[in-house]
Amino acid sequence: MEKNDLFDFELNEAEGCWSVTGYYGKDEEVIFPASHEGKPVKTIGDRFSPNNKRIKRVTIPEAYTSIGDSAFEDCTELTKINLPEGLTSIGDSAFKNCTGLTSIKLPESLASIGKRVFSDCKGLKEIKLPESLTSIEDFAFSDCAGLTEIMLPKSLTSIGEMAFYDCAGLTEFKFPESLTSIGEYTFWKCTGLTEIKLPQGLTSLGKMAFGDCTGLTEIKLPQGLTSIGERSFDDCTGLTKIIFSESLTSIGDSAFQRCTGLTEINLPESLTSIEGWAFYKCIGLTKIKLPKGLTSFDFITVFPDCTELAEISVDENNPVFYAVDGVMFDKAMTTLMWFPAGKKGKYSVPDGIISIRQGAFDNCKLTGITFPQSLIFIDTYGFNSDQLTDITVNELNPNFYSIDGVLFDKRNSALMEYPKNKDKTDYAVPDGILHIADIAFSRCKRLVNIVLPEGIRLILKNAFAECEGLTAVTLPMGLHYIGERAFKDCPNLETVTLSRKTRIGHKAFEGFKGRFVYRD
Repeated sequence: MEKNDLFDFELNEAEGCWSVTGYYGKDEEVIFPASHEGKPVKTIGDRFSPNNKRIKRVTIPEAYTSIGDSAFEDCTELTKINLPEGLTSIGDSAFKNCTGLTSIKLPESLASIGKRVFSDCKGLKEIKLPESLTSIEDFAFSDCAGLTEIMLPKSLTSIGEMAFYDCAGLTEFKFPESLTSIGEYTFWKCTGLTEIKLPQGLTSLGKMAFGDCTGLTEIKLPQGLTSIGERSFDDCTGLTKIIFSESLTSIGDSAFQRCTGLTEINLPESLTSIEGWAFYKCIGLTKIKLPKGLTSFDFITVFPDCTELAEISVDENNPVFYAVDGVMFDKAMTTLMWFPAGKKGKYSVPDGIISIRQGAFDNCKLTGITFPQSLIFIDTYGFNSDQLTDITVNELNPNFYSIDGVLFDKRNSALMEYPKNKDKTDYAVPDGILHIADIAFSRCKRLVNIVLPEGIRLILKNAFAECEGLTAVTLPMGLHYIGERAFKDCPNLETVTLSRKTRIGHKAFEGFKGRFVYRD
């Protein structure tokens, strides 16, 4: 280690040159030495100065080739720096939090920008990137709120994670055709970004790449793109139009969730998979068509809370799915797969349908439903509609029946579903019923009084969950078991009368603040 009055030096014996490793001056301007003891100085070391906050201007000689990690980090007063043309490397966080820096020109000799180099440079409004640049590393310009436009060089091939995170001032971005990948969270929270043109050579789009870009209104995906990453366009609430590439094969988990401005999407023929929650809470979406190659698909998890989605259609050559009147079935027309949440009114399930898939009618706007003679199986949580007032079953059905709009299972002597929007406040379960099924009365907010016959043996999970009007419940002496969360979140329930012999499942009375009265 060597030093003079202002600087510490460290000799690189292999290359015969010095590195500046420390600065002790108190001046606002730092002029770095070109040589020391007859040998050239070529580099600035990592976090070289304990007096960073005093520095306002920096002059670096042309012979310098690298700037170390965090070299000027937290130089909040720095307003001007001239980088030499021979510079090939700028270390991680080299100018992080230089909030006074408004513009900078990077030399043409620079091939890459390290991690967090200009992170938190909130005053930075203008930067000229060199044509030699091939990569921008993670967080390189994150939180540079003052940046309004940046020109990417034609040589650029990759942009790292969160490289432009929260650059809210950016309004337009022009990508070079050489770019092949955009990393995770790269443009997350770039809320001012209104237009992007992705390069045709792009093959990879990372997780949350454009998440929370609320200003984006339209996007065209390039032909080379085969997959859209997890949450790539999450919360892009201004997005009204997507043009998918014909090479696209997969849409990742939650890729377009909460894109509330989308009203219609045309999925490409090349698409083979859509992961869960891809279009979660796309409340503006009204219709969609599934391509022929999309054969593995979970409707319930892909389109949850798409409250206006009223029609779904399927390519006639799709070997697995079939649609009739906007409702989804299997190709053989034996299973009702999914009923769009936005489809309103009353609906009669076609004759020949044998089974109703789990969650098929979940959160739909149906007011009435009729089941055919052919129906023999309704999966758990088969329907769960807050607007349902009446359920009717063909009188010749051997497995199910309805009384006063309430659904029962003959085989298990079970009450399966009490319509959640039924206008009665009092209800007596008929004698002979042994079981209350999962979610049978869940979210029946109008229900105040429930009478259960002594023959009831099982009350299954979530059976009376969120019945806000219930005030008191008397449970039969012969009741064997109360399922998990059976009476969860019944805020007005004051008294539960039951036998000490009744087994109570996990969190069966979660949120209950009243009292238990025992009958034995």
